[in-house]
Order: sequence, then structure tokens, then C-alpha cells
Amino acid sequence: MTIIFVVIVILMLLSALRILIGPTLWDRLLGLNLVTSKLIMLIILVASVTQQTFILDLALGFALLGFMGVIFISLYVQRKGRF
Repeated sequence: MTIIFVVIVILMLLSALRILIGPTLWDRLLGLNLVTSKLIMLIILVASVTQQTFILDLALGFALLGFMGVIFISLYVQRKGRF
């Protein structure tokens, strides 16, 4: 299990690197989406290891918030600051 944790954390760091060096704003937005998906995977893995099912509800809520955040940020950027 620790190997899986380490691999996911390394992938999350590489995705965070995409946020830092992404040449366009859309690359940075994609990197943010990747980081949130990796974080959701870590939350689900912790829930399965500790056998606490309420953590899965938190992961689902975080996934919905991450999705809505990416949608709103992309709409904001696409419309040049006008909602």
C-alpha cells in the first residue's frame, strides 16, 4: 500500500509541475484538474485502508467541488472576465 501512496504522490507532484511551468492558462487549468483527481484517489485509498466509509462521501464532495471550480474558471477565462 505504501508503494501506491508514493506513486500517487509522485504523480501529483508532476501534475503540480505542470501548473508551474505550463505555457498557457489552459495547461495550468489541466494541471489543477490532474492534481485534484490525484488527491481524490488518495482520499479513496485512505478510506479503503482505514475502512471508514464516510471518507468516501468527502471524496465525492471534493470531486464535485473540483469539477465545478474548473468549469467556472474556464468560463470566466473564456468570457474574458465577464459572467
